[in-house]
Amino acid sequence: MQNSKHNIVSQAGTKHARWSVFFLLLIIVFSMLTLAACNNSKNPGQEGTRPTTNALPPGRLEPGERDHVAFILESSITSDYGKSAYQGLQLISAANAESRYVENVTVSAAAGIAEQLIKAGYNLIFFDSPVFDEIAAKIAKKNPDVMFFVIDGSNSGDNLVNISFREEEQSFLLGAAAALLTPEDSIGLIARYPEDNQTILTEAFEAGARYVNPTAVVRSLVLDPEQNDASIQTEQLIDMYNPSILAVIAGNASESAMTAARKAGLRIVSAEAGIKLLSPVAEATEPEETGTDDEVVTTSTLPVPTTTTTQPWSPGASRSTVNQNDPDLYDPATIKVLLQRAEAYLYAYELFLSGDLPADTIYCGVKEGLITVEDYASDIGEDQIASIKNVIDIIAEGDVSIPR
Repeated sequence: MQNSKHNIVSQAGTKHARWSVFFLLLIIVFSMLTLAACNNSKNPGQEGTRPTTNALPPGRLEPGERDHVAFILESSITSDYGKSAYQGLQLISAANAESRYVENVTVSAAAGIAEQLIKAGYNLIFFDSPVFDEIAAKIAKKNPDVMFFVIDGSNSGDNLVNISFREEEQSFLLGAAAALLTPEDSIGLIARYPEDNQTILTEAFEAGARYVNPTAVVRSLVLDPEQNDASIQTEQLIDMYNPSILAVIAGNASESAMTAARKAGLRIVSAEAGIKLLSPVAEATEPEETGTDDEVVTTSTLPVPTTTTTQPWSPGASRSTVNQNDPDLYDPATIKVLLQRAEAYLYAYELFLSGDLPADTIYCGVKEGLITVEDYASDIGEDQIASIKNVIDIIAEGDVSIPR
């Protein structure tokens, strides 16, 4: 009987030990699962983010791969700003990048277009207007592997950089150049500025003129942004104020303003490239009478085509058909103060390639060599040229206050 009881107790102890081991193993497994869950909470969501296969910066591709660069344009590539952006894209394309542009894009359509470009493999996207600033910021957050650029935006990030054209420096330098080229105080300005910058850019021009000549008086006329003919307003400004020199920074309206200034015999400084006018010797003449008293034959000189004549320029831009070497055409400007907008896009792309992109804004101005004075007329003296170059150096060094 005692042995039976002992066996029963022994069996019960064995069963108890087995259950103890089972529960111990269960606790160990549960602890391991809990520990794994805690570790996952410290390193969340690899499944919810784009997997990282390398340590390349946003937009950068593996060596040997070709960049795909797209421009999203607010206006047409034949407009003042759209044309510069298109030319910039062509420069980037020439640097061995695959390129594409979409023009006349509305704010509401910009996000969808950007997403389509990203799906098509474009790793760099430029927005050519600040109206796209908020859209670009949202798209950039959703696509951290793509690099975005916005003209005159206010947002920035690891993959979003602004491009700032220093238009105020161009206006300041144009005003200084105008004052340096005339001994008199009265200076005229015909301008077509963006509506949101009209006041600042006019003030910058006046500041430049007075920096050179403290007694300078600037008579300015700012055109409507859509205006393409400034002949009447230019004639009125000249008649009312009799300026000694006229500065022109008026986009497509510049040619008409320069024509009126030339008729008045004024010297011209310009911020527009590629404008040539019909030489006075080739302008239409008075009818000539030939033949006998019974027959009068009238002849006149036909006008030479001007820069308003355009032809298609692949893929869809416009350029003048005027032969720039035509002896009947001439450049009416004494000098040009140019903001190299197209080259600024290439400059931004080169900074990207070199890995030297700034944290938030790429500045494109005098210091960067993207605002230049060119095409000095033969009658400009060496002392005047030296004075203009001195102003350029002062602006580049930041030693002068310019309205912004």
